[in-house]
Amino acid sequence: MPEIVLLLLTIPTVTALIGWITNWAAVKMIFHPEKFIGIGPVGWQGILTRQAPKFAQNVANMVTENFLTAEQMVNSVDPKQVEKLLGDKLDDSTKKLVEECGEIVAPGAWPNLPEPMQAMVLAQIKLKTQEMVTLVFDKVKPLLMKALDLHAIIIRSLTGENVQVMVRLTKYIGRKEFKFIEYYGGVFGGLIGLAQVALWSVLQRWWLMPIVGAIVGLVTNWLAIQMIFRPKEPTKYFGLVTYQGLFPKRQSQIAQDYGVIAAREILTPKALIDYIMESEAGQKLGLAVVEAISERIDAEWEQAKAMMPVQVTEEQLAKIKAKIVEQLLATLPEIQPELEKYLDETLEVRANIEDKMAALDKDRFERILRGIFEEDEIILILVGGVLGAGVGFLQALLVLAVQ
Repeated sequence: MPEIVLLLLTIPTVTALIGWITNWAAVKMIFHPEKFIGIGPVGWQGILTRQAPKFAQNVANMVTENFLTAEQMVNSVDPKQVEKLLGDKLDDSTKKLVEECGEIVAPGAWPNLPEPMQAMVLAQIKLKTQEMVTLVFDKVKPLLMKALDLHAIIIRSLTGENVQVMVRLTKYIGRKEFKFIEYYGGVFGGLIGLAQVALWSVLQRWWLMPIVGAIVGLVTNWLAIQMIFRPKEPTKYFGLVTYQGLFPKRQSQIAQDYGVIAAREILTPKALIDYIMESEAGQKLGLAVVEAISERIDAEWEQAKAMMPVQVTEEQLAKIKAKIVEQLLATLPEIQPELEKYLDETLEVRANIEDKMAALDKDRFERILRGIFEEDEIILILVGGVLGAGVGFLQALLVLAVQ
């Protein structure tokens, strides 16, 4: 009897420890190590960092196919708001710009104009500048949609030096599921340990320990993964217990979490602007903006030149256009903080992703997390079996020593 009591105290405790350790190791193997550790082809690298490009591609596909498009984002921008941001900054520099343009046409003429005349000219130029923003925006909108490659921006935000964003995203949205895998391993391992005590009391075979340990490791890892994703809908078992997979059950909460991370670290206004400024499509967009501004100045000049008291040559007009374009482009970096704030409010990345992800069908929703480790799922389960067998062998040595 004392031996049975000792076994009841030790074996379930050890098998619970086996279950917890193997499932804990399985979770850690998803994220660690960050770089490959091993000899030749034998070794391991965390699943996320090893396959980050593939996972980022999946995230990009999911977002652009289900949640957001460049067209939707560009159309949500009100050029009049951009006008206001730009106009506020240009107000301070317009007078200087007009003086410089005046010097090109008629040196010394601007300072000699009466102040009311100067004020009227400045007011008219500000009005035309603001009108120009809307007209230019409408003209280059198709190019802007093309330059705003959300797919490429997402991949860039989740790979390379930004791979830790992918790690944080996965840990954050799956935090409860990963904890469940760990804790469940301990609970299920303890239950199997009780069965192991019964077997030992009847058969008295030391080799049962590593066998049961391997079974605990294999089954707990496999069953924990299944219980995260299955069943997809609430299902009653034995007429008593209703259960739904943890991940589908938390769909609305996970959608909120995903929206938060996407808006804060992936599709940020800064990431969108930086990509446009640095990409080849963005450079083409910049040239198109300059061309559109130039065309607009030409159109305004056609209306105004008849009223000009002096003759303006093509060379002088070219210099004036260059000055105006230079000033407009120089102002853009100055308004970027305010522009980012405006875009953050108007693009509503978080709300769009949250609402549409919450409404996804269960099959597509499952891919968000399961797709990350599905290819290596069998490896995680087998590692659980190997670790379980190893701990079971140590357990057998302990029991033999006690006897």
